[in-house]
Amino acid sequence: METKLKRWFETLGDKKNPDEFDAKQLVKLYAIKVPKSKRLRPGDELNIDDIKPPYVLKVCSSNILHKTEQKGVLLNNDKECIQDNFDLMQDRFPNENILVENQSSYMGPEFIIGIIKDPALGHAVMVGAGGVLTEIYKDTAFRLVPCSVNEAMDMIDELVLSSVFENFRGITLDKEKLARTISQVSRLAHDLGDRLRGLDINPIVFCDKEWIALDVKVMFE
Repeated sequence: METKLKRWFETLGDKKNPDEFDAKQLVKLYAIKVPKSKRLRPGDELNIDDIKPPYVLKVCSSNILHKTEQKGVLLNNDKECIQDNFDLMQDRFPNENILVENQSSYMGPEFIIGIIKDPALGHAVMVGAGGVLTEIYKDTAFRLVPCSVNEAMDMIDELVLSSVFENFRGITLDKEKLARTISQVSRLAHDLGDRLRGLDINPIVFCDKEWIALDVKVMFE
């Protein structure tokens, strides 16, 4: 893993913080699944033959953390409208990269997995109710890093949202796979050590029998 991390940092270059594409390549090193995507730079032509529709278009910049508020996300693009909407995003953000992703279809609630850094205790991993209403729900659980799969299972059980894992209204979610993902995120934080300031996977959703990280942010000291 040290070799893979070293290569990832080499691809990052002199960026202070990774953008969403970079951050997703990082979590992929820890067996966390992300949508198939392509990062297109300013002036690039649209070339996404290897990605299946529907598509998501996103502005891809470490300087723009709240993309939705800045009209930096366009959902539900098909092959007929993707070119026009790609041109629109390039006009809206002329100096930024644009991320084109396969849009995941999922049932059930959105979750968040994160890393925070306490000055005294070090890194802690968090799981909770995710999506745009995370700050309203405030349904979260924490453990210090590193966190085992069993500890992550206990974290999930502490959530008010934990009842959705009991076949709530026909929703079938894999709690153990989510716990493994939480544990892997904690391992990532442990491996990065003091240079990691924080990490957010929000949302992470259950799609095609796997947990998929739809948005990832990584912040370094």
